[in-house]
Amino acid sequence: MDGRLIIENKRVETQDKIESLNPATLNPVGEICLASVKECRQAIQAAEKAFPSWKELPHRDKKKIFNRAKEILLQRKSEVAGLVAAEKGTPFPESLSIEVQGSLEALDYYGRNLKKVCQPKKMKHQVILFSHKKSHFRFQPLGVTLIISPWNFPFLIPFCDILSAISSGNTVVFRPSTSTPLTGLLIGDILIQAGLPPGVVNIVSCRVPQAEEMILSPEFQTILFTGSVATGKRITELASRNLTHVVLELGGKDPMIVLKDADLERASRGAVWAAFMNTGQSCGSVERLYVAREIADDFIERVLRQVRELKVGNPEDPGVDIGPMTILSQLKVVEEHVEDAVEKGAQVLYGGTRIKEFPGYFFHPTLLSGVDHSMKIMREETFGPVLPIMIFSEPEEAVSLANDSQYGLTASVWTRNKKMAAWMAERIEAGTVTVNDHMFSFAEPGAIWGGIKQTGRGYSHGPYGIQEMVNIKFISHDFSRKKTQTWWYPYSTDFPKLLEKSLVFFHHHRRRKKIKSLFSLLRYSSTIQAGSPIFNFIKNLPKIFRK
Repeated sequence: MDGRLIIENKRVETQDKIESLNPATLNPVGEICLASVKECRQAIQAAEKAFPSWKELPHRDKKKIFNRAKEILLQRKSEVAGLVAAEKGTPFPESLSIEVQGSLEALDYYGRNLKKVCQPKKMKHQVILFSHKKSHFRFQPLGVTLIISPWNFPFLIPFCDILSAISSGNTVVFRPSTSTPLTGLLIGDILIQAGLPPGVVNIVSCRVPQAEEMILSPEFQTILFTGSVATGKRITELASRNLTHVVLELGGKDPMIVLKDADLERASRGAVWAAFMNTGQSCGSVERLYVAREIADDFIERVLRQVRELKVGNPEDPGVDIGPMTILSQLKVVEEHVEDAVEKGAQVLYGGTRIKEFPGYFFHPTLLSGVDHSMKIMREETFGPVLPIMIFSEPEEAVSLANDSQYGLTASVWTRNKKMAAWMAERIEAGTVTVNDHMFSFAEPGAIWGGIKQTGRGYSHGPYGIQEMVNIKFISHDFSRKKTQTWWYPYSTDFPKLLEKSLVFFHHHRRRKKIKSLFSLLRYSSTIQAGSPIFNFIKNLPKIFRK
């Protein structure tokens, strides 16, 4: 795999290089070039240069590029999934079903909808005096976008962000994680093969100082970042110096609530998958599970049985369910959280330790009970293969526990009762609430992805995500033949009285009052000079009233 940078569709080699390691074997996957400030500036300039022509490119031509990219990704699906398995540690089938399938859906969505989501929208005026004007909103690209992506979904997350940016006419500089840079570069390789014009997407792996230099660049109009809260705050601080618009997705501590009438087989299977998929390294993973007291024993037994059956191993081997964690520092966080929980009284029902017979960053899928909110495992983002289960007595208690968090990304409710599901969904503080399923909405390109509290600001995906990267411009036309407007100078001595009565006419909630004020205004018209703005305004009031 080519580890050179991509600037203006050309491969650029640099002297500063690092190795990408396989987290399962700790063997090198490949060598990657790192950009200096010079190469970062070249990437920004390339994106600036490409912007004028790319934003004017017709939607049908962009759609052709997206369709070709879809065909190429289908042809190279095994290559993509294999690289994600080797560099990130995701089992090959999971890489296909999540990273590749999700990216194909995104290409299809933006290819079919990019004209629709960016087309002008007419506006009907609320103010009757403005009703003769023709007004609309236009959605225009802002310019160069900086995308900084994490290592946990190294293909899907940046692919979706890139498509969202370029479909709305922006150009991109993408900085992939230095833990999974080869996967990020493969995105650029596919887009170049699909015919993306030079400079529209530039990919520069670089160290933190160089990344911060880019964040400070005034050329960037939008920054899309997915990662930790601490880094998100640092990016916001730097971006504020130029008032650069920032969209942040900073993680979650997502709750799952299982009510007493839930389908326990479905709920237990959903819990195990949503907690351990991607080795628990997802912002939307189930990191807190609350189960009703009446069904707790049965539910926990079902979960425990399924966890015991999970196969952990090299993600490139067939039949493996869970691979390694991707980076050593995150593995240490998981160990710390489990140790803290046990010290404070939690019981380890399964797992709880590293798997030492493997050379890589492996941790046993872990099930905890007897947890409470004094423990880090229930308050801080663990981002690993651990499922802590807490028992509740009443639905109100479950909602309170779910909301007792600094995060608010996603949540799920499991019940057969539609009214109860709706009641809880309204009250849970999160960007997304799903019923009888969890962590599927990121793969739906038409849905939003984002949350509240420390989870971040703004949204990605779909029409609302695109609106984060465009200038929403209000345009109004007035081609009437009037030489002046009623509210323009000069202010006559009659104007205040007329204005007071017209306010009653337009805004009083009683029809009788409105009619009375109308007749009063019409009486005034006989004393006002014919043809004046106020005269014309009053004479037209009956027509306005009939409307």
